[in-house]
Amino acid sequence: MKVDRKKWEARYAAGERVHDGPPSGLLRRWLPLLPRGRALDVATGLGRNALLLASAGYDVCAVDISPTALAVAARRAARRHLRVRWVEADLDTHLFPKARYHVVVNTFFLKRKLLRAMQEAVRPGGVMILETHLEWPEPDPGPRGPAHRLRKGELRRRFRDWEVLYLQEGLFREGGRTRALGRIVARKPRGSRR
Repeated sequence: MKVDRKKWEARYAAGERVHDGPPSGLLRRWLPLLPRGRALDVATGLGRNALLLASAGYDVCAVDISPTALAVAARRAARRHLRVRWVEADLDTHLFPKARYHVVVNTFFLKRKLLRAMQEAVRPGGVMILETHLEWPEPDPGPRGPAHRLRKGELRRRFRDWEVLYLQEGLFREGGRTRALGRIVARKPRGSRR
């Protein structure tokens, strides 16, 4: 969507570094236990999770709407001699290949209509890691509207046919901030088409 592209381009061009810094703590903790092979980082931003996956030996595809963010991420990868396929795409219209990736990572980007496509991109036996803002009674940093926050119990419902390896909802303190988050690590059943 052109509005999204303009919004994110303006933020990155102004020097804003949304979700920059170290890779997701959830991804770092689970990385040794994940299947090896191809990985997809959805809404990669400045590439923090894609770079971690590439450094661990994954064949990484990282998708984002902002060419400015992808250019920064590509420079970071080049400095570290890491190979990542950076894809500029609008996730409202981008089509993920089905059953291609051993690992799909999505942190701090919630578009409910996209969740099924991301699940379908995971190979049977592969794993999806999702971490994003959760509705919470007390305000915390992050988006204000319900469109960008998970509802309590939503992850369990959306992954009801998957093997849930880890699921937590609540307040988490990382990087000097406390945020209400929903987090899941789930394995797609072998023989699953969805």
